[in-house]
Amino acid sequence: MLVDSQKPAIELRDPVHGAIAVNAGELAVIDTPLFQRLRGVRQLGFGEHVFPGAVHHRYIHSIGAMHLAGEVAARALAAVPLGAASRERLVQVARLAALLHDVGHPPLSHAAESLLPSRRELLGEHVEAPDARASHEDVTELVLTKSHLADVLDESFADMAIRSADICAVIVSRRPGRDSLREAGVDFGSLLHQLVSGELDVDRMDYLLRDGYFTGVRYGGYDREWLVSNVTALVDEGVARLAVDIRALATFEHFLLARYHMFQMVYYHPISDAYDATLRRWLASVGPDARFPAALDEFVRCTDGWLRQRLEASADPWARRIVERRPYALVAELRTDADRARRGAIAEALGAAGVEAHWHTAKPVLSRYAVSPAEHRSDPLMIVDRRPPFGPGPRVQRIEEVTDLFDRYERAMRIERVYVLPEDKSRARRALAEIPV
Repeated sequence: MLVDSQKPAIELRDPVHGAIAVNAGELAVIDTPLFQRLRGVRQLGFGEHVFPGAVHHRYIHSIGAMHLAGEVAARALAAVPLGAASRERLVQVARLAALLHDVGHPPLSHAAESLLPSRRELLGEHVEAPDARASHEDVTELVLTKSHLADVLDESFADMAIRSADICAVIVSRRPGRDSLREAGVDFGSLLHQLVSGELDVDRMDYLLRDGYFTGVRYGGYDREWLVSNVTALVDEGVARLAVDIRALATFEHFLLARYHMFQMVYYHPISDAYDATLRRWLASVGPDARFPAALDEFVRCTDGWLRQRLEASADPWARRIVERRPYALVAELRTDADRARRGAIAEALGAAGVEAHWHTAKPVLSRYAVSPAEHRSDPLMIVDRRPPFGPGPRVQRIEEVTDLFDRYERAMRIERVYVLPEDKSRARRALAEIPV
């Protein structure tokens, strides 16, 4: 007997979006151990060392992204002639893809991805680049193809003919199998992928607002209501693409700038960056002994608490620095070409003072378009202009044709930071003070 996946189940109270309705099928997926693991994976890793309120986790971010995916998908698909059942199915696929997009994320920090096993160990012999280190997207693919969560998803949404392979095909861009995402002769796979991982995706739409809320900063704010209300879809040679009405172009630009500024002020903050750098030194020091397990029944235990326990139990000096809150200390930050011209003088001065320097480069970017146009513009965001005098029908253009924001930010910001051990900080600063201006 098929379960009614759409039966209302619970309503969650979210500080960012308010009431979020969850249906019976979604609740069954949320209640699986692999998804519940995200309660123990903080969204901003070491961010709480700078922003004490930043203790929110990927669990509620994923549910928030699901909520936004439902709103955006329903709005976009309303512009395409579809039957009610087909539209409801595609909206549900969008919600599930957003819900599960982070299910394979490692704990504590993106730096912890270096702890993941090889792609061969994780996915088997017959994969592309089997000897490469697996990514959290690879773990997500494994969860959605060979886990109890995948079985629950298949069973819970059998009434809508939605399978875990459909969700995997949306999240993992290189994965084939989007034939089931065709409705009325139109391929909706690209549109759904754009919603989860594109220029205007619900992942960023949620985390900008959520991270801004919990850190107490204002940089992540944008006009969500106006942006969502102006989302639409276009069908181009049998492929549905995400589009935005030109009325919301300035709002979309603000959305991109919000992310750019959040990277500078929050995501690449020098203190959390210093903890990430210290964690990388620990990972390099202990090597394979710190590796995450490849088996999902063991990976389910890999939370921030699990990794912190390993750090606390370790006698390694880099682990002790993290546990005792003595990470690298920042002594110089190079933002301009004039600053970077002094790189050699800085290295020489620190070397002469007997101070070991750790150099780290942060690159906040406005957009994938801005830094890699050839690779990322193959699935473009479209702009619809219904204003006169462009004839009886709307004018349709690619996003880069109607804004110069990408050109203005084509060169990504590059921030070079110089870290030293905290006990060397005073000596390092004295040495740097001797460098001629």
